[in-house]
Formats: sequence, structure tokens, C-alpha cells
Amino acid sequence: MNFKFRTKLYAVFSIIIIFAAASFSLFIRMHIFRQIEEETTYNDMQLCLKVSENADTYIEKLDDITKKLISDPGLLQIMRDVKGNPEVLTDYEELKRGREIASIVSNAITLTSFPHVNVYLYSQDGSFSYVYNQNQSNFEAAIQTDGNAKKLENKELVIYADNGRTVEENREPSISFMRAIFDVGANQYGYIEVQSDYKKLDEICNINRIGNVMLMNDRGDIVYPSSPVTENVQQVLSGSPADEKNSVFSVGDHMYFYAASDYSGIKTYIQYPKDTIYSSMRLLQHTTVIFFVCVTLAAILMVVISSRMLVKPLSELRNSVLAVTYDNMGLSIDNVYNNEIVELKDAFQKILDDLKMSAQREIESNKAETRAKLSALQAQISPHFIHNVLYSISIAAGEERTDDARIMCKQLSDMLRYTVNSNAHKVELREEIKCITNYLSLQKQYYEDFLNYHIDIQKEAESIKIPRLSILPFVENAIQHAFEGRKPPYQILLTARISAGSWFIEIEDNGKGFSEEKIKEIEDRFQDENLVLDVEAKSDDEPGLGGMGILNTVLRLKLFFEGNFEFHIFNHVPEEGSTVRLSGRCDTGDVEKPE
Repeated sequence: MNFKFRTKLYAVFSIIIIFAAASFSLFIRMHIFRQIEEETTYNDMQLCLKVSENADTYIEKLDDITKKLISDPGLLQIMRDVKGNPEVLTDYEELKRGREIASIVSNAITLTSFPHVNVYLYSQDGSFSYVYNQNQSNFEAAIQTDGNAKKLENKELVIYADNGRTVEENREPSISFMRAIFDVGANQYGYIEVQSDYKKLDEICNINRIGNVMLMNDRGDIVYPSSPVTENVQQVLSGSPADEKNSVFSVGDHMYFYAASDYSGIKTYIQYPKDTIYSSMRLLQHTTVIFFVCVTLAAILMVVISSRMLVKPLSELRNSVLAVTYDNMGLSIDNVYNNEIVELKDAFQKILDDLKMSAQREIESNKAETRAKLSALQAQISPHFIHNVLYSISIAAGEERTDDARIMCKQLSDMLRYTVNSNAHKVELREEIKCITNYLSLQKQYYEDFLNYHIDIQKEAESIKIPRLSILPFVENAIQHAFEGRKPPYQILLTARISAGSWFIEIEDNGKGFSEEKIKEIEDRFQDENLVLDVEAKSDDEPGLGGMGILNTVLRLKLFFEGNFEFHIFNHVPEEGSTVRLSGRCDTGDVEKPE
């Protein structure tokens, strides 16, 4: 098997290496040079279009500010007042008008990405001007440039770049966007100028590589960069194709990529040196190195594939083993060509089958043991109250109260029949309540007026399924121990309810209650996960919730409800007495709806 696998591996390696070498040589000759040139030209053209698009977006956003301002009703009314009432205003009126204009301008630029632009407002006759932010207006220079005044009168946007300033003038380069202010009746009232610095354009035109970006307006003026370009470059750009939207052309030692904007008329140029734009064609000089790299990569790839052929079945077998549960102990792996892997899988499957069989036998054994323990616990409940009942019957017979004696005998007979019925391990709460009612009635015959009891069972709670003789021991404990040393009357209240998907049963008395230490001891023993049924244990002097008799009863409930059971003791504060509370969630099998 190993020899065959190795032979296949070597054969595949040889085929791949020969195929790679032949394909690489043919690919170099037919595609590399041409494809690199085409891709480089295409990518640089796309970059030029992207820069043009971003520049257009920048211009459009600033132009939106001018449009918002010239269409603002408040600003239009102010300019109408300036034109219609050229009289000099008082300082207060001048201040009020300035604040109104500032508010309008601020609202127009607040939600834009240009919160620090300069805004200038001029009346048509030049008698009024307003400056928002810094006073470095380009309006006078722009209006004196040929054609700009005409464009403003035609409601067109004028873009003016102040990028020819000298250092001595101490002014940063700026770019202005100007429009004339008209109302709906085509009456002109003035001009507005929105001015920005070159920081945003620097970000747009920064292509992070060897190449220069230049922007030119429709008059042939350089808008970007902010520093003047050489005369030779100016001539090249001016002589570029004007009838094409985008193109590529070569002049001297440089390549130029050109794109024109329909919105603003701005032309975008990117200039590259020829010796850098196609430098990737030098790939041929490194053909030998690349060839050996490809051979190495092919060998590594083959090793990876071969390793995967061996490891993948093992990985699938491992995942299948990890996914094994008691209900699903089957293993499966697909497309395995290694016999050793199949044999290993079969061995694991046999182990799992044997394990499942052993687990089933253990589960059945535990169920049988639990049923035996529950039967023993039911027989363990001590009916010592029978002595008091027989005494009460004898008193009634001696006093010739034959009806009372007959009733007590019937009640005692029903209780004994219920107690010794070993076939019914699970009963409804209503059956347990009948037994408890008989028990309390017999005890009242003994205690007479010293004992009062009340049983309040919700109709829906009567169908709760519980272990037989699991509530009576708590009532019996209250009679035997809770009232010891207390003055009558003795009160016992038994309540059962179903609410919000849960059931609870409470046994309440007005006896002496329990000490905090005893309550903690009982609940700690109840929470002990290692606590088991002890059918040999005897109740001590305090079987009520302290001895094994009642504790075994609680454990029966815990086992019966499979952990879905809560047990708590509460002392009445400041009143006397205590409450034992049994509760759990309502499962479908524990509660039946009454008819």
C-alpha cells in the first residue's frame, strides 16, 4: 500500500512540474507583456476618472451651499431690502441684519463637510457687503476676469482659483465658487461667494504614487495644484484633445491621462514619467527566479494535497467520535480509500456498541433499584397515630356513641387501605388529600376543640401527580411535634395551587416553629447531591423534618420529579408557627386538566 501511494505521489509531482514549466514559458511569450501594459493603462485611467469624479463631488457640495443661500427666502428678502432701501442703517439695525445673515449662513453649512468655509455677500451696486469668517475674498479678481461677469448674469457657476499668489502677500491659496442672486422674477440683487482652502483638494488629488494631478477649468486656467505649473506643461494641457471626454496621450518623456467633467467643466490630468509607469515589464529579467519559485510552490502544494489525503479521513473519524451521544453511537466517514482507516473506524464502532449495551443494562438496573427503594420508603412511614385513633374509638364505644365509632372505623379502614396499597406508587393529589382528611378528622376526635384544620385545594391542583404518602408525613409531623408545649387551639392549614406554570403545596401550623440552625441543617441536607435513600434508617426523637422519616419523604419527591422540585421551611415572624412549602414546574405528565 505504501509503495503504491508513493508511486502515485511521484507521478503527480512530475506531471505538475513539467506542466507548470511549459505553461509558464508559453504564458510569458503570449500574454505577460501585453496584459501588463493594458492593465496598467486601464488602472491609471480608472484612477484619473476617480479623481475627476471626487473633484466633481467636491465642487458640487460647495456649489450646493451657494444654491442653498441664494434660494433662502430670508437672505433674498434681506438683499431685496438692501436694493430697495439703500439708506444707512443704525448700528443696532446693522447688527441685527448681520446676525440674521450669519444665522442663515450657519444653517446652510452646519450639516456639510465644510464647516469652516468663508462666505461673502455683495449687493449688485457694490454698496453693501457681508463677510462670514475670514476676509480674503476673490470676488474682485474673479469679476474682472473675462467672461465671468457674463456667466454670473446667465445664472452660471463661476469657479475661481487664487493659486498664483506670492509669498509676500501672506495669503493662503484658495478656491471660490460664485453665483448671482436672483428672485423668481429674474430680478438680480447681488452676488454670493463661497470660498474654501486647498486642503480638501490636496486630499482628493493625492494619489500616493509617482505622478502629478492637475485640474484645469474651461478657460484653460490651472485650478490645481495651488503652486504654478511650468509653461511647457501649461502648453501640453492646453493642446490636449478637447472633443474627447477621456483619453491617454504621450508627450516627450511623460504619459498623460485625461478626463473631463460634464458638471463643472473641470478637466483632470495625471502625468506619469514613462520609465516608471511600465516598470513591471521588467518581469522578464526575473523569469528564472519566478520559475523556481513556481516549482517550489507546486511541490509544496503537492505535499499539502498528499498530507490532506492522509489526514482528512482521520479528522472525519475524530469529529464523528466527538459527535457520539447515547442516542447516536454510529460512526461515518465518506470517500475513504485507506483500508487501515476503515478498520480503525470498525474497531471504534464495536467499542461504542458494547458501551451502549452496558449503559442500557446499568440504566435498567438503576430504575429497578429506585423502584425498590421507593416501595421500601412507603412502607417505612410510621402509622403511630393509630394508637390515638383506637383510643378514641374505645372512648366513643364506651360512651355508646356508635355512629362516631362507626365513622372512625370507616376512616381508619380507608387510611390503612390507602397506606398498604403497594401497587399505586403514583397518585393524584386528590387521593392524598382524602387520606389526610381522614387523618385530621380522626385526630380531631382525639383532640376535640383543641385542634382546628382547614384544607384549601384549587380545582386545577387536584390532578397533580405525586408519590403516595408524600404529603401526610408533613401533616403528621405538625400534630406530633409542632404543638408540643404550646397552648391550644392548634391550627393546621393545607393549601395547594397552580399558578404561572408552577404548582405549590403548603402545610402551615401555629406551633413552636424551627430554630434557624435546624432550618439551615435541613435545607443543607436536602441540597446534598450525594444524599441517598436509606430504608434502614429509623426516625429519631424529632422525625419531623429532622429525622430520616421526613427527609426520606423529601428525597422521594426529589427523585420522583427528577430534580424539578423545591423544598423550603419558613418561620412566621412575628407570629408563631411555621410553613413547609413544596413546589415545582408543571410538566405535562405531572398535571392533568380536570374534566
